[in-house]
Amino acid sequence: MPKHPIPRIHPIPGLPILLFLTISAAGLAQTADAPNPGLRAQEWQKSLDEAEKATAEPNIPDSKLADWRDRLLDLIAQAREAVHNVEPDIQTLRSDLEALGPAPAVDAAPEAANVVARRKELNAGIASLEGVVKEADLASVRAGRLLAEVKATQRTRFTGRILTRSPSPLSPAIWGKALPELGSALAALYHSLMDKATPTAILTIGRPLALGMTLATLLAFPLRAGLIRKFGYIVVEDAPTYMQRLWTALFTGLVRTLLPTAAALAVYLGLLYTDWPGEAVADVLRVGLLSLAALFFVTGFTRSALAPDQPDWRLVPIHDPGARTLNRTVTGLAILFALDHTLGELANQYDASVELVSTQKFVFGALISLALLRLVGRGVWPEDPARPGWNRVRYGLTLLIAAIPASAMLGYVALSRLLATQWVLTLGLYATVALLNRIVQEAVEHALNPASPQGQRLRTALALGEEGAEMLAFWAVGFIRCSILLLAALALPLLWGVPGKDIAAWLGNAFVGFKLGNLNLSLGEILVALLSFTGLLLATRMLQKTLDQRIFPKTRLDQGIRNSIRSGLGYAGFSLALVIAVSILGLDLSNLAMIAGALSVGIGFGLQNIVNNFVSGLILLVERPIKAGDWVVVGEYQGYVKKISVRATEISTFDRASVFIPNSSLISGTVMNRTYADKTGRVLLPIGLAYHSDPHQARQVLLDIAQEHPDIRDTPPPSVFFQSFGDSALNLELVAVLHDVDKVKQVTSDLCFAIHAAFQREGIEIPFPQRDIKLSLDEEQLRRYL
Repeated sequence: MPKHPIPRIHPIPGLPILLFLTISAAGLAQTADAPNPGLRAQEWQKSLDEAEKATAEPNIPDSKLADWRDRLLDLIAQAREAVHNVEPDIQTLRSDLEALGPAPAVDAAPEAANVVARRKELNAGIASLEGVVKEADLASVRAGRLLAEVKATQRTRFTGRILTRSPSPLSPAIWGKALPELGSALAALYHSLMDKATPTAILTIGRPLALGMTLATLLAFPLRAGLIRKFGYIVVEDAPTYMQRLWTALFTGLVRTLLPTAAALAVYLGLLYTDWPGEAVADVLRVGLLSLAALFFVTGFTRSALAPDQPDWRLVPIHDPGARTLNRTVTGLAILFALDHTLGELANQYDASVELVSTQKFVFGALISLALLRLVGRGVWPEDPARPGWNRVRYGLTLLIAAIPASAMLGYVALSRLLATQWVLTLGLYATVALLNRIVQEAVEHALNPASPQGQRLRTALALGEEGAEMLAFWAVGFIRCSILLLAALALPLLWGVPGKDIAAWLGNAFVGFKLGNLNLSLGEILVALLSFTGLLLATRMLQKTLDQRIFPKTRLDQGIRNSIRSGLGYAGFSLALVIAVSILGLDLSNLAMIAGALSVGIGFGLQNIVNNFVSGLILLVERPIKAGDWVVVGEYQGYVKKISVRATEISTFDRASVFIPNSSLISGTVMNRTYADKTGRVLLPIGLAYHSDPHQARQVLLDIAQEHPDIRDTPPPSVFFQSFGDSALNLELVAVLHDVDKVKQVTSDLCFAIHAAFQREGIEIPFPQRDIKLSLDEEQLRRYL
């Protein structure tokens, strides 16, 4: 391949000077833009004086109250930010002052002039910055007091509005006035449209507009049906998986929502472009379009999730009649809300009377209540013996829903409307959370499914077995569900009318933190510390996995050294993660050391065994008298060392039992390590011969058998020793050295089989125990006993 020359980069003359001037200019700009703390404090006090004067007016409009509420929240945030920005500078100055030491006493030798000047400068700086903190705290406290007064005024007004009693909608006089007024409003809307419907306008605008509306309608709905048939509920061989059902529901929901909404939007934009409707009619049409879009969205995704005609593609576990009833009920609720909002805007544009508004809210509130009662009925949710508490929940919901028309009948129409809207939104939030929880469960199970390619890759990448995958799925689902519940808990106050800035301020307070003595802890710092600690632990685990799978196999290190390196890396990673997490929280490690020293005096005796075992575990890892994989004998237990942990060492016995022995016992007690230096070991096999057998012949047979076995070493060679003359046999012992002592039982068994076959073949007898009994009896006694 031809080599392409690498172009040389020539230095630009004056580039360092240019960079220096650029950076200096940026620094000067930041210095010039930095606000003067004293000026900011004056601005805060001026704004607070204005707020105090404005909010003291009894007839201040609600919009002005809301504006001052937002401004006070911003002021509190600015004050807290100023304190947060200044505190590190104060800590730095105090650290410098502490480095100078205490000022000398009156009768002591004076300090150097430069030290005195520096001390004075540091004290002045600290006093100035502390003044900023005090000004900010004062502004924050004053703004908080005014904010509490504004919130109290808003609560009083809101309570007064919803608890204001109007004439009962059941009164015939109310209906007698409301119905004609509704007809007048609709007639006014019709005339507003028809006033511009001149023959010329109909020819130039009306016919093309009607043609466009017809084409949009004819194209949108058939196209929607065709896309759903082609790409939606496709035919699959087996039952569709949950992920297939989920993607199909998303696709069909988007198709059912976007195409009709686009058609309606095209008609609306066409009307606005022609300038046919007036301003009032345009506002009504705008609200109608938004309501129609919300209607398409709710009905489209509800039908896609419930799939009343396609039970195999249903996302929620509900029977067919319940799915159809739930789909029709939610569709009815969406239509009611769309009509209610559109008629409400119509009433606002034509200055409807209290009677018309009360009648409208009563009628739609009653219809919404009937739909909600149908939602919690037994037709949708049949009785489940496994969930006996569900019936009590349904009864409670029924009572709460019944409060909607009951409050309207008593004249509290605003309260009735508020309850109807908020209960529908709350049930929608609950349904969304339940569906998201189900989706999360299925998605995590699908991601870890060993039958799928991505599940196999994920399990391989994380080195997960079946139990590890179940644990990961449990904690992942739990974490995501907790996050969903947290978001739902933040959304619920919004649905019930709590301003978003109040929730943001509450979250800001939580993240700014609270003081614990001289320590300022915040939720944000705690979360960052937890994430850092968890991330470093995961990184340590991945590094250990890399050592085990990629690095150690390329070395000649034995299993014990590998285990020591791996354990040491784990301890180092945990210590580093802990130190970094503590540093992020801003804890003073010297104070922690003092606290730990004080606690060690009080609880040292109680924890001395734990500390002793921990230190012994470190000694085992460093000195390595035993290591993972060694065959050890400790008292009555023997087996292989499986793991050396912080407190105890796990030994796996030959019958697959785990024995946990404290580390201190292994250091202070007697331990036999059969594989400490290497894997070689001896096999000792005692053998008894009959007295009439030839021991030389037996010795040669035993040596031949031992020398032929592949697991017995040639150096030193096997030996046979004549041990003793027993009561029933000549006692010999075969001694051989093995390549691998772990095979001692197998080798012993092989030798026994071979020796038995060879002795039978050579006629060498292995005797039974024998005894010679001598009876001191005369002939007559012997005859009597026999």
